Amino acid sequence: GDNDNYNQLVAVMHLSGRLDPDNRALLETSLKALSGAVSYIDISHHESLLVSIFGMSMWNYDPDVMDALKGLIISLAASNGKYVDSCLTMLVSNFTPPSYFLDKLKEPHGLERKHQVLSRVHAALKSIFDLVPLAPTRLLPIVVQRMPTVHNKHERLKMIVVYMENTLKLESSAMGELVRSTLLMAVVDRLIDLDMEIGWDDILHDDFSKGIFEMELEDVEEAADDAEQVGDELPSGSLSRKSLSGNLIAELLDSLMVLTFEHLESCEGTGRLIE
Repeated sequence: GDNDNYNQLVAVMHLSGRLDPDNRALLETSLKALSGAVSYIDISHHESLLVSIFGMSMWNYDPDVMDALKGLIISLAASNGKYVDSCLTMLVSNFTPPSYFLDKLKEPHGLERKHQVLSRVHAALKSIFDLVPLAPTRLLPIVVQRMPTVHNKHERLKMIVVYMENTLKLESSAMGELVRSTLLMAVVDRLIDLDMEIGWDDILHDDFSKGIFEMELEDVEEAADDAEQVGDELPSGSLSRKSLSGNLIAELLDSLMVLTFEHLESCEGTGRLIE
């Protein structure tokens, strides 16, 4: 009956990955059909369908499906004010790829997919801003709140680099005019937070602090005696920074700083820095 058809439609929204031609066509057609029927979608009756749609990641699909999903998100945002925040949140969540895709960003295929996804994400945001004039002010808290934090540092910092890249792209666009200064301040504040979070945690990581802060006096004296006998050479690694985690994190933080300063330089070049 109707429930079976509805459940089948929800199941179609969960199709992802390497889809065969039939499933890819089914998903694309279903998304396009929903775009033409958004006025019939009711949050109280179709919650599971909406949750499925807003949980979709463009990174998992081919361009044809990306386009159909982009069209549906724009249609939902324009049809009902109740869906604007959810549509914006879904698009911001696509600023970064799924974790499994991070390492692929170094490969040509990964870079191509990144361009395919992000060009559509920013095009969808622009369309929504044109249709819903107050959307930029609704977007600002979403972008700030969803900025990745540092937990699994290597992976999360990679996410942050991609996220910041998109945040700065948003700031430099015409739609960033209403929230420009606040958005830039949020980026700078996040960089400061990251610097503080990373510093002490990595210095103290894996008992590495013992080599710096907990060396007792006799250990120093023994090291000095050994140095006299062996030729002033201390054991490697005892006083040097551990490179496995610390260097990676420092490099990624440097990437964020470079990205930010390049953006500020471009703002100066276009006369927008004073804004």
